[in-house]
Amino acid sequence: MNKVLEVNDKFSYAVVEPGVTFGDLYEYCAKNKLKVWPSTASLGWGSVIGNTLDRGLGFIPTGVHHENIAGMEVVLANGDVVRTGQFAMSNSPSAHITKLTFGPSIDGLFLQSNLGIVTKMGVSLTPQPQAYMACAFDVPEFEHIEIIVDVFGELRRNGTLPYMVYVFYIAEWATMFGKHSDWWKGEGPIPDWRLKEMQDELDTGIWAVKFGLYGPTNVIQAQFDEVQKVVGKKCPTGRLRQTLFAAEDGSLLDAASVPPLYGGVRVGIPSMWNIPMVNYYNLRDDSVGAHGAYSPIVPLDGKTVLEWARTAKAISAEQGFDFLCDFFMHDRYAIFVTMLVFDKTSPEQRSGVDRVFRRLFEEGSKRGFAKYRAHINHMGKFTWRLGNDRLS
Repeated sequence: MNKVLEVNDKFSYAVVEPGVTFGDLYEYCAKNKLKVWPSTASLGWGSVIGNTLDRGLGFIPTGVHHENIAGMEVVLANGDVVRTGQFAMSNSPSAHITKLTFGPSIDGLFLQSNLGIVTKMGVSLTPQPQAYMACAFDVPEFEHIEIIVDVFGELRRNGTLPYMVYVFYIAEWATMFGKHSDWWKGEGPIPDWRLKEMQDELDTGIWAVKFGLYGPTNVIQAQFDEVQKVVGKKCPTGRLRQTLFAAEDGSLLDAASVPPLYGGVRVGIPSMWNIPMVNYYNLRDDSVGAHGAYSPIVPLDGKTVLEWARTAKAISAEQGFDFLCDFFMHDRYAIFVTMLVFDKTSPEQRSGVDRVFRRLFEEGSKRGFAKYRAHINHMGKFTWRLGNDRLS
């Protein structure tokens, strides 16, 4: 079950089996010189179908993976085979170009569920663009997260930035370049004064924003000009940068021609770029790094996100951990990911991470926040909370 069954570059979709990884799909498209950019999650070894069914995310225009499903084949527990959308008609020419259907749509029954086994899935891909602009913005103070959320949230909602905006905290970015002990020799989390020094060392802000613009050069230049005007007026303390990559003579841009610093997952090329993060707290050479996360859906309101960031940072610090976080800005909400990195060989770290998760869950629940997905160890706790709230 590891075949790429079809890639259509006119309508920009692929049909895959569950064993196909992001790397497999990218290699297939590149080898066959197809005019599409598949989206990829942070780690390219994952299953396209598996990630999509668990509401995983990428970084290019089709990066909200579950929203880009177009026709699934599912085997139910009794052996029946169900096909969704237009794929329900075996001869439909529209099987994978839309999820539109007659009557109730059942695709959602198979997301994060055990109601069936998905054996085929159609997924929308991003058409290969003429140009790509890698954009970055950063700010020097923790409280500036409020400005980021309100300004870039408005740009998302009014269509100036039509695709995902990704934001990360400096401590998480630092995990890409060294272990905790490389950055801080003292006890506990890295202090704020040291984080301020690290901004210069890493050439970034306390918060950094990454986003891409895709399409004809003149169109994305106009989009960036609007961003620059708004940001210059409302975020004068921040730093906005861009690098444009365009094919010659109006042809289509080869994703592989974009240097990894600017491209990679942001042009649909799978990698394992953030795997060093799991080793951040490793104590010995034979340590085993691991991670979990608490990832609530939070309204895209600056004061709300700032308050939650302060809360999550304090909870992490209580157990001696750095605040490692990033969040994905949709148009009306953010998926706010607090990464829980630990050394599996350390009983103290294992118990500490568990306490952090439980406190985040408790505080998030008080605010009415719900996670967008959960580790199997936490599913029961989370679904119990949802069910009891609905019954109260």
